[in-house]
Amino acid sequence: MTSNLTGHDGDGREFASPDELWAVEADTDGGHNSWYRKAVSYWDQQEPSYNGVLGGFGYTSDLDVRDSRALLLKSMRVQLEAADKGTRMLTALDCGAGVGRVTEQLLRHHFNVVDLLEPSKHLLDTAAKNLSVLTVPQPRGKAGNFYCAGLQEHTFEPGRYDAIWIQWCLLYLTDADFVSLFQRAATGLKPDGLIFVKENICKEGFVVDKEDSSLTRSNTYMLELFQRAGVQVLYNVKQRNWPKELFEVRMYVLKPRQQQTQQQEQQKQ
Repeated sequence: MTSNLTGHDGDGREFASPDELWAVEADTDGGHNSWYRKAVSYWDQQEPSYNGVLGGFGYTSDLDVRDSRALLLKSMRVQLEAADKGTRMLTALDCGAGVGRVTEQLLRHHFNVVDLLEPSKHLLDTAAKNLSVLTVPQPRGKAGNFYCAGLQEHTFEPGRYDAIWIQWCLLYLTDADFVSLFQRAATGLKPDGLIFVKENICKEGFVVDKEDSSLTRSNTYMLELFQRAGVQVLYNVKQRNWPKELFEVRMYVLKPRQQQTQQQEQQKQ
């Protein structure tokens, strides 16, 4: 890391840098499979419900979805208007989908098809059941593929997605896998596709939660990793009316820099 980022965990241990943390958490082979297994094990034990995936704060779901929808409509106005007219079919990927809350409450109302990616099988199975229930009125879209895998290992189908939604799951990735994720995700986007990130944010440095094997990063830390990952930040917005006892939540809208360069070259021709 180029900046001076320090952190701590709930046991009072201090870390001089993220590199120190990842060195401590590394397996004997240098990888971090144990770190990821612990996180999945934690979620395998949680109640498969909105309240369960929101850590007992299920009442925040409406606040969350309201601000997410406002940013989505602002960021993808042209694409969504085309879908409204029936001249374009939109596909999204819900990463860290849990029980399908974001797909059910937000994405399927704006996209024709929503794929779900979630490493905890019992949460993903619940999502499949929840999204199979017929509702009135019918939403625009339906669930597509259900991928039971972690973000650090998922292979994106080239050019499939208009939007990739990554909410409350980047905190489980190592820095190296964070950067790799966005480089891989870029291949999964359509030419004008966007990546949406919604994540807990601490005030400074980083905070480690040993219980669920997660890392809450500061806004500075997040922006530094986005830079390393080769994505441009189009929007950086704070979630409004959020409970003060919880971490701040920020929403980022991102575009691969390579995508931007290609569009600029096309405009010159």
